Amino acid sequence: MRLKLKFYALYKDLFGEEKIIDVSDNIKVKDLREIIKKELPEDYPEPVILVGGRYAEDEEPILEEEVHVVPPASGGRGRVLVTDKDYSIDEAISKVLEEETGAVVVFVGYVKPKGGRVKELVYEIHPDFPEFVERIIEQVLEKYKAQDAYVVQFKGPRKIGEKTLIIAVSSETRDQAFEATREILERIKHEAPVWKLEKRIDGEYWLSGDKEIRRAK
Repeated sequence: MRLKLKFYALYKDLFGEEKIIDVSDNIKVKDLREIIKKELPEDYPEPVILVGGRYAEDEEPILEEEVHVVPPASGGRGRVLVTDKDYSIDEAISKVLEEETGAVVVFVGYVKPKGGRVKELVYEIHPDFPEFVERIIEQVLEKYKAQDAYVVQFKGPRKIGEKTLIIAVSSETRDQAFEATREILERIKHEAPVWKLEKRIDGEYWLSGDKEIRRAK
C-alpha cells in the first residue's frame, strides 16, 4: 500500500511538504507513528496523525491514501475566521451580540518582544482548524450556557504588537462569559492544529506544547 504523508510545521522543515511511503495493508496509526519517530531527532515531539481531518486513535487501521502528520497542539456555523489581515475587535463583538446579551468578554493575544529577544511570530494553520474550533465552541457554549462565540485566528507572520488571536463570547451573565472564554482559549492552545514559529535574535524555534525546537535548516 502506498501512503502519502503530508507534513506541517517543524516536520515540514525536516521532511518537506509531503512524501509517499510503502506500508503494509493492515498498518495502524501507532505503527505509522513509530515509523516516523525513527526518523526524528531525539528532541522532537511525538507526531500526531490526522486521518480524514480528525485525530486518529492508536489502534485505528489506516484506510485513507493520505494522512497528515502534525505536532501536538501548543467548521460549521461560521464562528471561526482564519486570516492574515487585520481584524477589528468591535467587529468580533458584533458577531456575538444577541437581544438578551448582558455581557461580552473579549480575549486578544498580541506578539510580545520578550525583552527584545523576539522579532516576530509565524503561525501555521491546518486547513481543518475551523472545524476543530467550531466543535470546541459548541461544547463550551453548552457547558456554560453562554450565548455565542467568535474566534479570529491570525496566520502567517505577525510583527511585535500585532494581534495573534481574538476570542469574543456573549452571555446573559459575566461569569458565564468569563469561564467560557477561558476554556475556549485553553482548548485552542492545547487541542487545535495551529503551530507557532518564534523568530528570535538567536535563531528560529517551533513552540510545540511545552517544548522549544530549534528550526531545522
